[in-house]
Amino acid sequence: MVVATIMVTMNTNAQDEPKNEIGVFYGVESASNILSIVTSAFAAAAGDQGSWWGPIGAEYYYHISPVVAVGGVAVYASCKAEDEKTNSEDLSETFITLMPSMKFNWLRKKSFGMYSALSAGVMFASISVNDAAKKADPDAKDETITHFMFQATALGIEFGGNLRGFVEAGLGEKGTLCAGLRYRF
Repeated sequence: MVVATIMVTMNTNAQDEPKNEIGVFYGVESASNILSIVTSAFAAAAGDQGSWWGPIGAEYYYHISPVVAVGGVAVYASCKAEDEKTNSEDLSETFITLMPSMKFNWLRKKSFGMYSALSAGVMFASISVNDAAKKADPDAKDETITHFMFQATALGIEFGGNLRGFVEAGLGEKGTLCAGLRYRF
């Protein structure tokens, strides 16, 4: 509580600080990647190989104070499973996630910052199975799933001027590790 009170009452010349920031990122080991591994377990047992893309995404934040920013995160990820014998695509999964977000800047210097963030929203997953796989397995079907999704960033580090690089460690749809670029204006 004492640290939170000190952070809120600090004067950091908010008039000179940019209030908006947009960013793009790429992450590894996202929640949808883990979900895809679980949903594709039967295909993998049959000898299929998967290729994974993402999560890639964009974010926007508006700083309501030097410490707190609110905004949103959009994430795209996909997975394809390919049959080893026929080299044809059996399964295709697409994940699109939209999440409102809140960011807490607990160290903010001119060219360096540290923060934590919390996002929660909805993931739209689309699973497509090709005709040959549907014939081979009567239970195989195309599906669209809507599911709760989140991102809890325990530690984010950013560096640079108005154009900043960043690295995050957390859990959720942006991944356990995430890196990107952010522009403040």
